[in-house]
Amino acid sequence: MANRFGGGKAVKGKHAAGAHAAGQVFADQGDGGDAQKGSAGKVALIVAGVIVGLVALVYLLGALAFSFVFMPGTTLDGADVSLKFASEVAADKASGISAFQSQVVGDNFSLTVRGQDVDLAFDKDAYAGALIAQQHAFAWPLHIAEHHELQGSNGATFDSDKLTELLGPAIDEFNASATQSTNATIAFDETTQQYAVVPEKVGTALDRDATIEAVGEGLRGLSRRIALDDTCLSQPTVTSDDASLATAAQNANRFMTADIPLTLNGQAAGEVTRAQISSWITLDENLNATLDDAKLGEWLKSEVAAKYDTRGAARTYTRPDGKAVTVDATGSNHWDDAYGWVTDEEALATALKQAVEAGSTSAIEIPTKSTAQAAPDAGLKDWGNRYIDIDLAEQHVRMYDDSGALVWESDCVTGDHAQGHDTPVGVYTLNGYRASGNVELRGTIDPATNEPEYISHVGYWMPFIGNSWALHDANWRSRFGGDIYQYAGSHGCVNLPADKAKELFGLCKVGDVVVVHN
Repeated sequence: MANRFGGGKAVKGKHAAGAHAAGQVFADQGDGGDAQKGSAGKVALIVAGVIVGLVALVYLLGALAFSFVFMPGTTLDGADVSLKFASEVAADKASGISAFQSQVVGDNFSLTVRGQDVDLAFDKDAYAGALIAQQHAFAWPLHIAEHHELQGSNGATFDSDKLTELLGPAIDEFNASATQSTNATIAFDETTQQYAVVPEKVGTALDRDATIEAVGEGLRGLSRRIALDDTCLSQPTVTSDDASLATAAQNANRFMTADIPLTLNGQAAGEVTRAQISSWITLDENLNATLDDAKLGEWLKSEVAAKYDTRGAARTYTRPDGKAVTVDATGSNHWDDAYGWVTDEEALATALKQAVEAGSTSAIEIPTKSTAQAAPDAGLKDWGNRYIDIDLAEQHVRMYDDSGALVWESDCVTGDHAQGHDTPVGVYTLNGYRASGNVELRGTIDPATNEPEYISHVGYWMPFIGNSWALHDANWRSRFGGDIYQYAGSHGCVNLPADKAKELFGLCKVGDVVVVHN
């Protein structure tokens, strides 16, 4: 029993030992798993470190490379320079510096600038460095897949004084025939009948300083073609947004209130429009508007005097019998006795200035120094139907009444043409020396005898030039009309048969118009 129990114990102990051994085995297996995990972690760290190192190496190599080489997809001034060394590109740029020339072009402007003319030089290293700086080498991973457009830096230098000496005269010569820029200003607007701001205009003339600067900038970048843009044009110095322009227009418009009617002898004689007034306005350097007396005076002569000053002027009219007549007394020596209008330009100028400045729209009667019976028509005829017509060519005199009807006519003998005593052509009126009875006529004093050249007596004296030239009877003549005046004419008067002179004296009166014409 004891052995069995003892054996049992032995067995039991054996099992216990086995169990212990098994537990030992299990314990050993657990320690081995932890070791494996630790090894794997170390490997991972090593791999990660290697990868980081490789990435860092690649980054550094890239950063280093792209500090000298252009990234893929890079263009310089439009040319592909991908993966090219910046120094190589700079060297190519500088290779032709000795023979470099640039064509400067603009609107109808062209000039060749040679490098040797302006002492052109080029710093290759500075140029390459400036290009590389544009691509940010240390940020290459962020930009390597992008397209890069580089602009060549200004790596060239030159003598600016020599460039100015070269360009200056060329610019001046071009500008001499170019369209100059104009400043904004104010002017009369025909549509609105008011002064308004006129915008500035840029011409084709070049701004000397801006053009030289633009060419200089092109030379610094070794551009072989330098195009002058609008920034090189001479610019206006006053633009339409200048507040003073609106103020100036407002001030000028105080003269533009309305049109002013003109009358002559109570009849319409035109109108002074706002457009016309604007032509008299002068703007000073500060655009202050004033009425210019000289311009107003010129208008009065050309538009008023030329149309309405008939005294001594050439007139055309159609006589009631249909004959077209021209009577031209231009240059006549008998101005004081001539009939017709003479406007008072000075008085009219004063009246117009006062009306314009006051904004008046009331009609102005044209002031005159001499008047006539009617306002002149297109031919400057300024008398009515009633007048006496002396036709020197026909040697015939006619009188028409207020209705234009012929009430009297007669042949006559006028001034002796051969002796230079021609009856003066012109338009006159019968004057107050008109007389009848025994009227004595005396000629000029003969220096040799100190006596009048002639003494005659007439019964009807109807003078129209002073008391010297008149229509009168000539009882010493038996014939009238024809060509008598060519060789045996009067001393200048109009000789009539006695009975006809008597009839005319009874019909005419002081103030009747007398027209003497060929």
